[in-house]
Amino acid sequence: MANINEELIKSVYEEMLKHKPAIAKFNMADDEDDDDHVDYRVLGDMIIKNLPWPIGVEVRRLFSGSMRTLDRMRLDQIFKTIERTMQFTSFVMVSQLWKDKIQNKLTIPESFSKDFESRFSVLSLGNYA
Repeated sequence: MANINEELIKSVYEEMLKHKPAIAKFNMADDEDDDDHVDYRVLGDMIIKNLPWPIGVEVRRLFSGSMRTLDRMRLDQIFKTIERTMQFTSFVMVSQLWKDKIQNKLTIPESFSKDFESRFSVLSLGNYA
């Protein structure tokens, strides 16, 4: 059975490659190697370095040696990675709203402002998604 992290790294790398072709140089197999072996540690590190830091930290944990087995710990880390990704995306979207509000490109209803203010300081998946 292929290493579960290798499968994940391969699929994430292929998707990143579609949006940033310059990373293809990390997949160059050694010419002397007959089986065209790819060093998944290098690819995994490249993926982590090309993600926003909060997401990269969680992905690094997911790629770690202790997460190679399909168990509850790995599932928890997958959920943690998803949660961190959604939080990061939400913060980016809120930043864009704030920018648009400051530039008077957007009018935010008072009810939304109050609801947002009460939820902003609580870092929870349910509050941002």
